[in-house]
Amino acid sequence: MVDERQRRAVEALEGETSLPGLLHAATRELVGVVDGLACAISRVVGDVLIQVAEHSRDGRTLVLGHGYLISDFPLTESALQRGEPACVSLLDPQADPGEAALLAELKLDSLLMLPLPGPAGPWGLAEMYVNGRRFDEDDVARVRPVAAAFGERLAALPAPASAR
Repeated sequence: MVDERQRRAVEALEGETSLPGLLHAATRELVGVVDGLACAISRVVGDVLIQVAEHSRDGRTLVLGHGYLISDFPLTESALQRGEPACVSLLDPQADPGEAALLAELKLDSLLMLPLPGPAGPWGLAEMYVNGRRFDEDDVARVRPVAAAFGERLAALPAPASAR
């Protein structure tokens, strides 16, 4: 069942006509859908994730342009390979050590990783953050339609001139 926040988020993405607009709308809408604090979207480039967009409610930066080797983060790698969301939290004693170190560096408690589909496999990864709670299955269910809308809109955008 799609709730009002999901419906508005999907509509916002459907209205975007450029990749930068789509990325920024997606970060903003994903924060709203999960009542999060921040969201970053990274592009998969080979075995690297390069952050290309971010939004936060408190004005913090999540280090735009930073890159991470996917194979250094097994939970991220698994989420991308399976095309399935994954959650990690410093509030859990068994949190993945690599992901936990990044959360601690960002001064955030919990992360929801959402693979973003592209025409030829995973295009990227959206990472939503929150403090004071863990993400749960309800959060995962709320972001799935937004990821699907992102993939559909991405596929409908005109290819950049350099890709023609």
